[in-house]
Amino acid sequence: MFRKLAFAVLVALPIAGGVGLAPDAALAAGCLSSKEARSAVQNGQAVSLSKMVKQIQRATGGEILPTPQLCNSGGRLVYMVKVLRPDGSVETLTVDAASGSIAGY
Repeated sequence: MFRKLAFAVLVALPIAGGVGLAPDAALAAGCLSSKEARSAVQNGQAVSLSKMVKQIQRATGGEILPTPQLCNSGGRLVYMVKVLRPDGSVETLTVDAASGSIAGY
């Protein structure tokens, strides 16, 4: 059930909240609104996060937690993704939104 919920969240690309941040704090931290995020994906500036789900799960062995955030980091778009690891720990990943490469993996 959780896996289906996590996938549905990713497919919908809900970028309204932040990764551990209130919506206003996420926007202040350089994160895009849901409208801006959809536009970035539609314009080819970012790959849809739903296309990277399996890659992220393979790399971490964990489950993606709601809600990933598309942010501007140093002039490039990145997804901030929280992952629940098999050992119960939570890891925050930075995923390059253009290439899909996961920082540190």
